[in-house]
Amino acid sequence: MNIQMDAIYQASYLNIMSAIMKELKLGELVDRLVPIDAQCRTRPSDIVQLLVLDILSGRQALVHLEEWAARIDLQKLLHKDAYASQFNDDCIARHLDRLEKAGIHELVSTFLLQTYKRENISMRTFHGDTTSMSVYGAYDCPSDVLNITEGYSRDRQGAKQIQFGLIGNADGIPIYGDVHDGNKSDKEWNPDVLRKLHEQFAAVDLKEFIYVADSAAMSQDTLQAAKAAKAYLITRGPNQLRIVKQALSIADEPDTSWSQPLQFVTSKQGATYRLFETHASYYGHGVRLIVVESSALDRKKEKTLGHKREAERQTLESAQTSFGQTPFHCLEDAEQAAKQWDQESSSLFHAVSVSVEARDVYKRKRGHPKAGSQPDQVTEYIVQVTFSPDEEAFQCARRKASRFVLVTTVPDVLNEESMDSQAILELYKGQNNVEMNFSFLKDPYYTDEIYLKKPERVHVLGYLFLLVLVIYRVFQRRLRQHIIEQRPMKGAGGRTLTRPTGQAIFQVFQYVQVVVFTLPDGLKHRQFGQPLTYEQRRVLQVLGFTEEIYL
Repeated sequence: MNIQMDAIYQASYLNIMSAIMKELKLGELVDRLVPIDAQCRTRPSDIVQLLVLDILSGRQALVHLEEWAARIDLQKLLHKDAYASQFNDDCIARHLDRLEKAGIHELVSTFLLQTYKRENISMRTFHGDTTSMSVYGAYDCPSDVLNITEGYSRDRQGAKQIQFGLIGNADGIPIYGDVHDGNKSDKEWNPDVLRKLHEQFAAVDLKEFIYVADSAAMSQDTLQAAKAAKAYLITRGPNQLRIVKQALSIADEPDTSWSQPLQFVTSKQGATYRLFETHASYYGHGVRLIVVESSALDRKKEKTLGHKREAERQTLESAQTSFGQTPFHCLEDAEQAAKQWDQESSSLFHAVSVSVEARDVYKRKRGHPKAGSQPDQVTEYIVQVTFSPDEEAFQCARRKASRFVLVTTVPDVLNEESMDSQAILELYKGQNNVEMNFSFLKDPYYTDEIYLKKPERVHVLGYLFLLVLVIYRVFQRRLRQHIIEQRPMKGAGGRTLTRPTGQAIFQVFQYVQVVVFTLPDGLKHRQFGQPLTYEQRRVLQVLGFTEEIYL
């Protein structure tokens, strides 16, 4: 009996991600919207799905994609007619150009809306924000598609960059994404994206929604765009706005009615909040202003306050020493110096008093004193600076530093649901999910540096990053619906997972292998190198898959 072993594939989690892509019908959508070249051995969907899998596996440089494709189970991951030799860098470049010409933004937007409908995801509240990503290359030729230019970057100062805009739900699943110019401001992006969302939502007849964004959204243009899009806005009010200053001033008044302390996380480490609400008008738009006081003072602000208090203490000690070493011979001069110092100095965190003290001193005359002579007695005046820490003032400043103002156009009751101050704050706290998406997009394991010759191809690759993010978030959302605190699972290294990340599940499937044999009768046979573990089978069951996605 002659059994030939053909291949051993490190199957890992890519089969799961491939199965999710097929369920979401990504390939079918790409081939419907992007023209297929009859003379080409590959379809646009092949390239899109292969690049998505490549990014999820750690992202190879495009010139090495063919070599990488030869090591994975292409026939299972894509289709039975897929071979590594078809995916050389020239083929990839041509397909990237086709995707751009066909309209990559429209393709991704359609897929996102299709995914929301298929996964039955709520379309009530969305969170929006932007981030930058550095690219490597000259990109000196202007492009109408994407302006790669220098801009404010938190990653690499002075580098050329592109920007991502994302709008997603509380699970972090984007409903809208774009790749835009590296120097576009958030103040310009927010009203523009609200208009585009309105057009996108017309396809599903969405009547209204809540849009949550950071302080850059607090502008006349964004409020007008939100109203036109039938969207309610929740944003953070910049401290320099007059209505925000007024709200903070009212919050300082002794008779202001604050809410009882509340907590969103039931643990001793969870922050507690107090809320106070008032109303105002901003460019003709009626808004609610919610002053939030948090017990979790921002670390940077707390450090700044500590530095100010210490600097103030050192300044007062220096004044003490200086006045003590410089006596005055005239009471009027001493009082004038004390008055001037008191007027010019200010103390926020110390109780300070200034006074003038007279003291008699004896001074000997020059030369050798005569027998029985007495030293002259003179009166000197010392400016006395005394101070002590004012803990109440420091805690007051600490409370003020921990306050911020939310501005919203959401009514008190929306669709028969109470939208009080607590509900508004809870919605705003979901803004963290956008930041988590940015962490994924900037993870060097998935995205790494971008080296492409044409801005148009950078544009397409950026949208492929967004596709990867969507598929990853759908995968994670499905898991978290079943693997919860009441039904945990064991992760890699024996860790207990109650709210697993996608990456934690990737590690569970890290060492899965599939062996392919040719039997004596010529038939192909596939089997696992080792049987799947209980937890691996459980993950497949939770996702609605069987071992067939490997075999």
